[in-house]
Amino acid sequence: MFTLEGVARGSLSTLIPLQAFAILRDARNVSALFLAVAGVGFVSSFAIPLLVRHIGRRWVYTIGGTSLILCVIALATETLVGQMIGMVARVFGAACLSVTLSLYIMEYINKRDLVRSEPRRYLFSAVAWTVGPSLGVFLQTRLGAGAAYGFSGFFALLLLANFWRMRLGDHPAVRPGFKPRMKPLASIVRFVRQPRLRLAWAISFARMCWWGVFFNYLPVFIVNAGLDAEIGGLMASCGNALLFLTPFWGRIGARIGLRRTIISAFCLAGGAAVLAWLAAPWPLLTALIMVFGALGATCLDALGMIPFMRAVHPYERAEMMTVWRTNQDVADLACNTVLAVLLSFFALPVVFLVSGATSLVLAIVSRHIPRSM
Repeated sequence: MFTLEGVARGSLSTLIPLQAFAILRDARNVSALFLAVAGVGFVSSFAIPLLVRHIGRRWVYTIGGTSLILCVIALATETLVGQMIGMVARVFGAACLSVTLSLYIMEYINKRDLVRSEPRRYLFSAVAWTVGPSLGVFLQTRLGAGAAYGFSGFFALLLLANFWRMRLGDHPAVRPGFKPRMKPLASIVRFVRQPRLRLAWAISFARMCWWGVFFNYLPVFIVNAGLDAEIGGLMASCGNALLFLTPFWGRIGARIGLRRTIISAFCLAGGAAVLAWLAAPWPLLTALIMVFGALGATCLDALGMIPFMRAVHPYERAEMMTVWRTNQDVADLACNTVLAVLLSFFALPVVFLVSGATSLVLAIVSRHIPRSM
């Protein structure tokens, strides 16, 4: 499930910001577009628990896959309206798939097995996220946008077909009637009152900020510096190739503890982003440094969700999962808001400095992860 989703989404990860830049012709406007899309995604994500309650996870997952298909249809128009609709559909579809898949994971996998299972999950998607970004740009430049979007849409259809073949059902713990469901505002209050959930949210927030700069702004930086667009896709693929190391990060986390591993990963990712900012006069070196920093980011991919999974109560997983996942939308909102303002006064490389500083701050905050994890 995770791998097929990775192919469908990964093949568009570099193509979307490049097409947005081609349409808008300004990095600040691209940032504003991502900001608007993130705002819509943030608001719409709170409808997911209600959907899970009324129609079940099976149909919410189906809505997510269908949204990915709508995304490629809208993007294929290569217009500003189509770009906005496609990006919104992609964000909402990813939210539906993420929430429902995480509920299935927490149902079927024991908490103590997560250190092994989560890295393995990302290993299975490593090929998709390694080949996808560069393949999407390659198809677009050599065969046209239709080929790239058709490729993504085909795997979105495979995703839905595979899911319905598996016939996964809803566990009683998340079915309607087990416990009165909280309204969105109440679920946020409940989430904020739990320190471990707040910490898990912050960890993933910083991780998403780093990847947002890597996927959305590094390709734009490369093209803006006069290099070929395919180099941007190649750099994204190289960063994602490090997902093959996720089993290694799982073993490291099991050996030295989740706390030390996450702190070290933030230091690596943050330090590399700051160095990339300093190396901005040499665009190719900047890109290579960011790829090196992806070592830390992929470690956070492998282990960053575990603090949440170990802390959340079974009876409120759907609501808390939805609130926890807002870290992605809030990261897009906050990061793109800050960057849109900064890009009005500073050159594009400032995005690397912001990303690095955020990660280094979270390296300090992560010291509060319980040693028992």
